[in-house]
Amino acid sequence: MTSTSIARRYYRFFNERRFDEAGEYVHPEAIFQYVPTRQRLVGRAGYRALVAAWLIAFEDAKTEITSLQQIDEHTVQVDFVGRGTHTGDLILGEDFLIPASGVQADLVFRDTLTFRNGFIVGSRLEFDADDLRARLTAAARETSGV
Repeated sequence: MTSTSIARRYYRFFNERRFDEAGEYVHPEAIFQYVPTRQRLVGRAGYRALVAAWLIAFEDAKTEITSLQQIDEHTVQVDFVGRGTHTGDLILGEDFLIPASGVQADLVFRDTLTFRNGFIVGSRLEFDADDLRARLTAAARETSGV
């Protein structure tokens, strides 16, 4: 199986809530790095912790891949839109918290996945944290009339 097909399956499994199967593609020592929040988690437990954080905040979360490119022999870049309703607090690390707003949101992400021997050994997730915060909180203020 190619790295690009693993990447597609990995995101499809997220949408289908097949996290154990997605985790099988994660190397036990994989590094998950969230660039804007400076989070760094390790392995399958790190993957599950990040999934849990997003699903607590967006229980109906889905991803839609908008671009998937093989960058080199070991690297696949995945651009995607995350969609969901912000029904729970989004907590990413110690310094990033957005209280539940009830807002339906479409958020843009880039995940750079590094592969070795058919396993994800690295994930570098980029997103605009300030834009995410502004969109969720501004929309909540508009709907509450504040």
